[in-house]
Amino acid sequence: MTYDLAVVGGGILGLAHAWQGARAGLRVAVFERNAYADGASVRNFGMLAIAAQQPGPELQSARASLAAWQEVAESAGISLRQAGCLFVARRPEEMDLLVERAAARGPDVQDFALIGAEDLACHAPGLKEGALGALYSPEAWKADQRGVPAAIAAWLARDHGVTFHFGTEVIHAGDGQVETTDGHHAAGQIVICGGNDFARLCPDAWTQSGVSTCRLQMLRTAPQPEGWRLKPFVMGGLSMARYTAFANCDALPALRAVQSAQMPEAVKHNVHVIIAQEDDGSITLGDSHHYGAGAAPDDPAKVDDLILAETDALMTLPERRIAARWVGNYAHLSGQSLLRISPCAGVTAVTVTNGQGMTHGFAVAAETIANLTA
Repeated sequence: MTYDLAVVGGGILGLAHAWQGARAGLRVAVFERNAYADGASVRNFGMLAIAAQQPGPELQSARASLAAWQEVAESAGISLRQAGCLFVARRPEEMDLLVERAAARGPDVQDFALIGAEDLACHAPGLKEGALGALYSPEAWKADQRGVPAAIAAWLARDHGVTFHFGTEVIHAGDGQVETTDGHHAAGQIVICGGNDFARLCPDAWTQSGVSTCRLQMLRTAPQPEGWRLKPFVMGGLSMARYTAFANCDALPALRAVQSAQMPEAVKHNVHVIIAQEDDGSITLGDSHHYGAGAAPDDPAKVDDLILAETDALMTLPERRIAARWVGNYAHLSGQSLLRISPCAGVTAVTVTNGQGMTHGFAVAAETIANLTA
């Protein structure tokens, strides 16, 4: 079979490239070694974190990706709700950071509003007493990360003529050929999406790029009682110290110093907690970050306990029983959010290297396909 574009990897990034290729009039095929996407695309919060981006090109990319998500969601019948996000301050240093960030104004700055302690209950149930206030932004959207890849794939096959080869491992990609476990396919262009396929099919380019791996731990509770709903993503000071939306704030060093002194284990394991409710009522919690090939904590249960301790400090959940725990991995390149290279003629390898493929994937794909079709 001959295709104009062969996409290796059926996760969000691969699907985004398939859609952009089909929109450009290309005959597209997607090759996914599993029966369905089972990597980083489903092991996350389903969060489009526009509010968490640094103003400038990063924020512009996230907003462009959101516009694409909205178009895809409407056409494919996917639920995409504007959840918003709430950064809750429990320490004076956290509140100082939020006040400074809220004061930033400009045409390319997120919409943030300071929330007083007395009004927090109006924005999220179960928040612990003693919070000093919060910073709210409507610029965060929630998708069903577990169901979205399958829904997008079905829509692309039905409405855009994209051919999917699930359960098909790519053995070699290059020289206009995709060699797979079910035969050979000719392709004008090949795009390799996702860190695992990138590392396996282009090992020399992967090694030379300096990209590594981030291992994370996440948890999910049993469904909360009927009628208990958490609309926004809820985060605390550990997230403020991690997200680039706060990177240029003068108050950030003081917050990091307090965290290092008072929360050394959380800092050591790069924990930052996001609390998000799923459509079935369960709560997704996480996550931790351990960097390097084969990186893993000596005591994973201790890391789960750190995540749960920060969750408990922020919020009381009616149902705290943990129903699922899992480990995820994504490509990581320090100081860089994207790796896109051409290891050989006709092949482009691309992966998001900051763990925010849901937020930036569609914008990344648009740029890749525009470059290939120029």
